[in-house]
Amino acid sequence: MKIAIIGAGNVGATIAYTLVGKRAATSVSLIDINEERAKGEVLDIAHGLSISGNVAIQKEGYEGVHNADIIII
Repeated sequence: MKIAIIGAGNVGATIAYTLVGKRAATSVSLIDINEERAKGEVLDIAHGLSISGNVAIQKEGYEGVHNADIIII
């Protein structure tokens, strides 16, 4: 299941971290108008992937929502 999160601020990043940590999805995408912030949050969360199993996390643009099962705004 893919979950796209629009907004990589404190709330969006915390949701992404929680989803990855609980293995609630196979793929999590962070989408933000500030692409550098989204990229930084993805890199921070990716450091914890060794404890979260096989969950992909990536920064995407708004095109990333077209194949998402769940979109969080």
